[in-house]
Amino acid sequence: MTIENVMAKDIITIHKDQTVSDALKLMSKHKISRLVAISPKSGEVAGIITEKDMAIKIASSKYENVPLSHMRISTIMTPDVITAKTSDSKVRVLKTMVDKHIGGIPILDDENKVVGMVTKTDFLNDMDAEQYKETPIKEIMTNRVVTVGPDDRLVHARRLMIDNDISRLVVVNSGLIMGIITAKDVARTVIDFKKRVPEKYQHSQIRNLFVQEVMSQTIETTTKDASIADVAEIMVANEFSGMPVSDDKNKVQGIVSKTDILKYVYDHNRKRGNY
Repeated sequence: MTIENVMAKDIITIHKDQTVSDALKLMSKHKISRLVAISPKSGEVAGIITEKDMAIKIASSKYENVPLSHMRISTIMTPDVITAKTSDSKVRVLKTMVDKHIGGIPILDDENKVVGMVTKTDFLNDMDAEQYKETPIKEIMTNRVVTVGPDDRLVHARRLMIDNDISRLVVVNSGLIMGIITAKDVARTVIDFKKRVPEKYQHSQIRNLFVQEVMSQTIETTTKDASIADVAEIMVANEFSGMPVSDDKNKVQGIVSKTDILKYVYDHNRKRGNY
């Protein structure tokens, strides 16, 4: 089966000379976490921008004094984009996503024009869930969880995301799960902050933002004995990229992401000769 049968065809793109604010509005409106940046002259793929890119870069010292109206997509996008062709097999594309640790791949036609996008969610929707109803999530979850406290500063949370190359942190207090903070939360908060706080005060005041002001407090957790199929269904239905794993006392035991599930799906099928 080719990737054309799995990919989303009505994709949202953005011109590389539009602003970061434009990108965030599109992501929020269409409930997506990445955008393909297009060259307005040629119409070809110029880069890709994700929520993680925004969270990391717009709050960095390099850009902290740059007004959002002056911050173009081209300055913070990833220019070297991994793409695939409509004729490529879905197995090859899934392997690329797993090996390269990327969440989405633009799909091009024979003229190198973008005609689709495939994401982790597309592959989760496409997987045969029956194969994974007996496998508990503890088999694939990440046991070492990077956590942050509600009273920690937002800049500290952002630093943890960068240092650990992750897009979410579990917020804990005395070992109990209090919430979760994601790259999307960081990006939206910093952009809103830049809009409402005068530029001359931004440098000092942004360091006084705390995790508890930004985190999502109402979150859904799973248990280590829940099946991979059930957790995948919850993630897709609720548009989660990751879920904390807790015990019956709400203490954090691990975390599982879409990447963890897809890696298992790929390895499971490869070992059985399906790929």
